[in-house]
Amino acid sequence: MTATAPSGHRIYQGLVSLDWHKKREHWGGGRRRPCRFCHRLCFLLDDDRHPVHKICLERALTASLAQGERRAAA
Repeated sequence: MTATAPSGHRIYQGLVSLDWHKKREHWGGGRRRPCRFCHRLCFLLDDDRHPVHKICLERALTASLAQGERRAAA
Protein backbone atom coordinates (compact mmCIF):
# COMPACT_ATOMS: atom_id res chain seq x y z
CA MET A 1 0.00 0.00 0.00
CA THR A 2 1.29 3.45 -0.89
CA ALA A 3 -0.28 6.69 0.25
CA THR A 4 0.87 10.20 -0.55
CA ALA A 5 -0.06 13.19 1.56
CA PRO A 6 0.15 16.85 0.58
CA SER A 7 2.50 17.50 3.51
CA GLY A 8 5.42 15.93 1.65
CA HIS A 9 5.52 12.37 2.91
CA ARG A 10 4.68 8.91 1.62
CA ILE A 11 3.72 5.77 3.44
CA TYR A 12 5.01 2.68 1.66
CA GLN A 13 4.73 -0.77 3.20
CA GLY A 14 4.13 0.79 6.59
CA LEU A 15 7.23 3.03 6.52
CA VAL A 16 7.07 6.82 6.40
CA SER A 17 9.29 8.44 3.76
CA LEU A 18 9.70 12.23 3.82
CA ASP A 19 10.29 14.19 0.62
CA TRP A 20 12.28 17.29 1.54
CA HIS A 21 14.38 17.67 -1.61
CA LYS A 22 12.60 20.82 -2.83
CA LYS A 23 11.73 22.35 0.54
CA ARG A 24 14.19 24.99 1.66
CA GLU A 25 12.41 25.55 4.97
CA HIS A 26 13.93 22.29 6.26
CA TRP A 27 17.47 23.63 5.88
CA GLY A 28 18.84 25.04 9.12
CA GLY A 29 21.10 27.57 7.41
CA GLY A 30 24.35 25.69 7.98
CA ARG A 31 24.08 25.86 11.75
CA ARG A 32 24.42 22.45 13.40
CA ARG A 33 22.19 21.81 16.41
CA PRO A 34 21.34 18.63 18.38
CA CYS A 35 18.67 16.40 16.82
CA ARG A 36 15.54 16.23 18.94
CA PHE A 37 15.59 12.40 18.79
CA CYS A 38 19.22 11.17 18.80
CA HIS A 39 20.89 14.37 20.11
CA ARG A 40 23.69 14.23 17.51
CA LEU A 41 24.38 17.43 15.56
CA CYS A 42 22.29 18.00 12.43
CA PHE A 43 21.62 20.67 9.80
CA LEU A 44 17.91 20.02 9.12
CA LEU A 45 14.74 21.33 10.77
CA ASP A 46 11.29 19.75 10.99
CA ASP A 47 8.02 21.55 10.18
CA ASP A 48 8.05 23.11 13.67
CA ARG A 49 11.63 24.39 13.11
CA HIS A 50 13.13 21.92 15.62
CA PRO A 51 16.51 20.42 14.64
CA VAL A 52 16.14 16.84 13.40
CA HIS A 53 17.76 14.27 11.14
CA LYS A 54 15.41 13.23 8.34
CA ILE A 55 15.90 9.54 9.12
CA CYS A 56 15.25 10.10 12.84
CA LEU A 57 11.95 11.83 12.06
CA GLU A 58 10.96 9.12 9.55
CA ARG A 59 11.60 6.43 12.17
CA ALA A 60 9.65 8.34 14.83
CA LEU A 61 6.69 8.86 12.49
CA THR A 62 6.74 5.19 11.46
CA ALA A 63 6.78 4.12 15.13
CA SER A 64 3.91 6.49 15.91
CA LEU A 65 1.92 5.12 12.97
CA ALA A 66 2.52 1.53 14.09
CA GLN A 67 1.53 2.38 17.67
CA GLY A 68 -1.71 3.97 16.43
CA GLU A 69 -2.51 0.89 14.36
CA ARG A 70 -1.91 -1.38 17.37
CA ARG A 71 -4.27 0.75 19.49
CA ALA A 72 -6.93 0.64 16.78
CA ALA A 73 -6.66 -3.15 16.58
CA ALA A 74 -7.05 -3.57 20.36
